[in-house]
Amino acid sequence: MNQTIDSTFRRCAMLSCLFAVDLVGAASLQVAVPQGGVARWSTIVAQECGMYGKRYPAVDTVCYYPIDIQTSIGRHRIVLWDQHGKEHVGYVVVEAEHFPEVRVDLPTGMNRYLELSAEDLARASRETAEVAKILPGLGGAPHFSLPLGKPASVLPRSANDFGSTRTFNGKTKSLHSGLDFPVDEGSAVKAVAAGTVLLAADQFFAGNAVYIDHGGGLVSMYFHLKSITVKAGDTVKRGQTVGTVGGTGRATGPHLHIGLRWLGKRIDPERLLEAPIKLPGVGDTKAEAEQKIRKADAEEPKETDTPVIDEG
Repeated sequence: MNQTIDSTFRRCAMLSCLFAVDLVGAASLQVAVPQGGVARWSTIVAQECGMYGKRYPAVDTVCYYPIDIQTSIGRHRIVLWDQHGKEHVGYVVVEAEHFPEVRVDLPTGMNRYLELSAEDLARASRETAEVAKILPGLGGAPHFSLPLGKPASVLPRSANDFGSTRTFNGKTKSLHSGLDFPVDEGSAVKAVAAGTVLLAADQFFAGNAVYIDHGGGLVSMYFHLKSITVKAGDTVKRGQTVGTVGGTGRATGPHLHIGLRWLGKRIDPERLLEAPIKLPGVGDTKAEAEQKIRKADAEEPKETDTPVIDEG
C-alpha cells in the first residue's frame, strides 16, 4: 500500500497538481507549492499547525505553511490540530521555482559595497549575527490577519524581483529575498500588521532598516529607509508609519523594500499581501487549482525596462 501511495504522490508532483489526492483519508491530503510560496489548509477549523518540526498557532482558524526560497524539492509532512485537539496529517509537495538572474552595475562611488574594508566587513558580520537572532521572531499568538496591510498608501506594481540572483559588476552575487516597489522617496512606510519592533538601525547593506515581530513566527523587514520613526521595543499598529522611503545602504535608488520571514522561512511578500484564497490550498478541487493558475498567469507582471534596484 505504501508503495502505491508514494507512486501516486510522485505522479501528482510531476503533473504539478494543486489538489488533494484522497487515498487513505486525511493522511493523503497534499498540495503543491513553489519555493518561496505559502500553502493554506482551511477545510478544517484549526487551532494549531505543524511543519519543520515546529508547532505554531493557526491564523484565524486557518493553517498556513511557509516554504523557504531554498526548501528542498519534494514532499514535506504538515500537520493541523483542530479545535478538539485532533491531529490531521497532510503533505506539501515543494516544486522548483525559476527565479531570474539580474546583472547590476553599481556606480564607482559604491565600490565599498563590493570590496569591503576590514572595518566594513567586521560591521556587516556583526549586523548579520544580530539579525540572525531576531528573524525567528518572538513566537506567541499572531497579531495579524491575512491579507497583510499595504506597506504604503499607494503601492504600485512590484518589480517582481523576489528570489532573483543579482550579480554586481560582474563578480559579487546576492540572493534578493525581499520585494521592491517603485514608491516615491519620502513616502511613508507602514507596518503591515500590529507588532513589536525588534530592531531599528542603520545597517551597512540594508541602510536604515526596521524589523517588526507580528507574533505567530512572522517578522517583516523594511530596508533602505530615508528615515526611521520607531525604535526597538515600540509597539506598533497595523498601518502605523515606521519610516520613509529612501535609498540608503546598498541601493541604486530610492524604493520601498519589504521582506518577510515566517517561521524563519524567506517567502514572497506578495503572497501575503493578496487575498489568502489565492494561495494553493489543501483540499482544493482540480478545477479550483486550475482556476488559480489561470488567474496567477493573467496577473503576472510583464517585463519592463525599469532600472534594477538593489536590495540590502
